[in-house]
Amino acid sequence: MDTDVIIESAAGMSIPKIFAEAGEDVFRDIESQVLNQVHAYVRCVISTGGGIVCRPMNWSKLHTGIVVWLDVEPEVIMSRIEGTDRPLLQTENPLETLTNLLDQRTSRYQQADVHVKVTPDMSEHDVADSIIKELHDFIDNNPPAWKMAKEKAKADGLDWVE
Repeated sequence: MDTDVIIESAAGMSIPKIFAEAGEDVFRDIESQVLNQVHAYVRCVISTGGGIVCRPMNWSKLHTGIVVWLDVEPEVIMSRIEGTDRPLLQTENPLETLTNLLDQRTSRYQQADVHVKVTPDMSEHDVADSIIKELHDFIDNNPPAWKMAKEKAKADGLDWVE
């Protein structure tokens, strides 16, 4: 699920239009409402915009699942979003604006469960492969509580009912 797509569908207008007509605060309110509806879904991927971490209540909802940070240098982001109309980047110096936004958000991003460094040479397929590998590693290194209880029970010589 892509929260931006859901926002546009629910609002009946594009994100740039929401920003232009109602402002960033209203957009962030809608974004929070959408996250509130979708965060409880299990076994799915929820794609969000980078600014969703700005509100602490959103951050806590994101952590009902596994949070993945796609760490991308500002120059690479700019090359990949060229031709789009990102509202916060409609400035005289979009690269500087993006760099400042990333600086403001990085401390939150660093709290993600999984960190994937995206380099300029990586295709979308390469990024997806890296995400899957890192997710597998994260899950292997952080088993659910029941798996740990099962291993402890077996180590203690107790029967575990399957």
